[in-house]
This record gives sequence, structure tokens and C-alpha cells, in this order.
Amino acid sequence: MIKATILITNYNYGKWLRRCIRSCLNQSLPRCQFEIIVVDDSSTDNSRDILLDYKDEQNFKVIFNQKNKGVGYSANKGSRIARGKWIVRVDADDYVHNEFLNFLMLYAEFNKSKAVACDYVMVDFDENTISRNKQKEDPIACAILYRTDVLEYIGSWSSDHTIDEDKEIHERYTKDFDIDYLNVPLYRYFQHEGSLSCKR
Repeated sequence: MIKATILITNYNYGKWLRRCIRSCLNQSLPRCQFEIIVVDDSSTDNSRDILLDYKDEQNFKVIFNQKNKGVGYSANKGSRIARGKWIVRVDADDYVHNEFLNFLMLYAEFNKSKAVACDYVMVDFDENTISRNKQKEDPIACAILYRTDVLEYIGSWSSDHTIDEDKEIHERYTKDFDIDYLNVPLYRYFQHEGSLSCKR
């Protein structure tokens, strides 16, 4: 039974894509309990070849956009085929702790949450910690576990947003629902010159 969906959005992050995928595959939960959906937004680097190397992994699905549509469109597209009760986004240049899914789901189910966000650690190229950040104070687009049916209720991610889709969905979501916060840094946020967040 698929309990959760990890949704990875990628555009030309081939340099870091394998690291991201490995971290998601190496979750402590049994592989039969979660799926990974990767939406590649018409990358022009070696991302396609990398993703095809994983096509035979259990509960691993790849979608290739024919044209570059942006993060919002890609996240929305992936969410529409999600089978998990829960769904969480991970950017292709980031990576996660092996207890990422397990801790988020345990917290959400115990507290009857509709969404729960964990804290994150900012890392450099050598994976050294730069800072520990709280989602509640300095939110990012990823590391928020949503109940899939609630996400569908609010209309999922906006296909019109190529950037700042995190702010848009956060504003829309919190009009009707609360986000709980797990103060454990389970997400590794890699900020670099090519990351979207650096362009804001």
C-alpha cells in the first residue's frame, strides 16, 4: 500500500540529481509504502539519461515535459498522478534525511495534521552545514507534507507560477487550513548559483 508520494521537480539539475534520488530511495520506510515521482521540465543537460537509469526501481515514475513549463506546472502535473495519502515536494538539487518521510508521517498522523513542515539545514557544495533554519520563520517550497486530498481541494500548485510557487500555495493553503511544524531538520537545502531561490 502506497502511503506517501515524494514529488521531485527537475530542470537541468543533472549535477545533483543522483544525490537527490538516492536520498529519497534510502528512506527508512519499506519501499512498498512510498513512491517517487520525478517530473523533468524539458531539461537540456544529462538529466534524462540519469532518470532513465532508475526506471526499473520499485514505485519510481518519471514524467518528461515536452516543453519547459516551470516548477508550478511540473509540481501540479506530478501531484495529479500521486497515489499516496500524503505528498511532499523535494527539489532535485536538494536531498533528505533517511527518516524524512517516516518522521513527517508519524507526526502528521499522531496529531491529525492536514500538513506538516519540517525544519531544514542549508548546506554548501561539500555538504557542510551553513545554517539550521526553521520552516515557520523562513519557509521554503519543499519539505511540507500535505494530505493529498486537501491539496487537491485547494487546487494543488498553480501551473501559472514558474517561480515563487511556494509563496502562492502557502497563501492559498493557509486561508483555510493550518500547517503544523516539526522542529527537526530533516531536509538538506543546497543553495547555489543556479538554484531558483538565488534568483528571487
